Amino acid sequence: MIVVVRSANNQLFAERKATKRTTMNIQSADFDVPHMQCPMCLSPRIADYDQDFRGCFIARCTACGVKFMNPPYSDAHLEHYYANYVNQFQANHADQQLQRRQRSKEADLRWVGEHVEPGRLLAIGCGDGTEIRVAQELGWQAEGYDVDEATTRRVAEETGATIYSGDFFWLNLPDDTYNCVFMDQVLEHPKNPRDYLLEVHRLLAPGGVLMIGCPNIMSISSMLKTALGKAGLKRKRRGRHYDTFHHLFYYSPRALARLMRQHFNYEIIAYEGAPLGGVKNRIESGGLIDRMSIALRRKLPWLEGTFRLLARKPINSAIKKSQDRKAA
Repeated sequence: MIVVVRSANNQLFAERKATKRTTMNIQSADFDVPHMQCPMCLSPRIADYDQDFRGCFIARCTACGVKFMNPPYSDAHLEHYYANYVNQFQANHADQQLQRRQRSKEADLRWVGEHVEPGRLLAIGCGDGTEIRVAQELGWQAEGYDVDEATTRRVAEETGATIYSGDFFWLNLPDDTYNCVFMDQVLEHPKNPRDYLLEVHRLLAPGGVLMIGCPNIMSISSMLKTALGKAGLKRKRRGRHYDTFHHLFYYSPRALARLMRQHFNYEIIAYEGAPLGGVKNRIESGGLIDRMSIALRRKLPWLEGTFRLLARKPINSAIKKSQDRKAA
């Protein structure tokens, strides 16, 4: 069992996944200054897109298609929100829902296993350790990262895995290390997802894969809710599907795949709907109708509120890096 805790000036960045909302009043929330360019592709072509019932504004980058809260919350606000979040999550989700999460993680990791042999895996936002346990059962040498030191210590003790905590960008993990980085329901939470995609690319071994699971802002359900809100037909709960309590970015599978390919040098293996993703979905019963429904929802991501994407670090990244070093 190893716990590694590193942080810059002892500041913990509150960038982690959660599903439990707090009762914090939006009026008292601290916000940063608004973005003047897209936080993902750095284009200045951003425009107002929507506003939710809490008074949070959603912007859209017309260059890459990513949507994001603008202005975003301050670090202090997010740290307060996520304080003790794992305990809150476990207290507010029944055992059956936790079993659904475990089944979802297993389905995702088996999907990963179709494209890369089990080796070293880093689970970013590992929370209560569910994905660490599942990965170990499937033959991975699993490591994890999350913000809260107390939680990571407990998970490390329970799993025997190396779990990192603190500021992710000060961990100084070595280049080309991991065969898989696993980010399920994570990329919508941090204020700087661009930095995560760049750092993960550095950490992946050439040919290694990144698995991302995210809510699908362009699902039929989300698009209908957006349209109803803009039409004034959902005044009390307008934009609730943005989950601005803790979600700061909003992706579609197509936009994220294009962004990762064009701006971050990932090869996109596949993306699909994730009908087993999240805590709200039921366990697959195995019946014919269920199997057909799940297959269809995977094939057509816009039918599903959650999607998963698998990307690979190109093999030639190692060649290019070697050439760059020789040139320097």
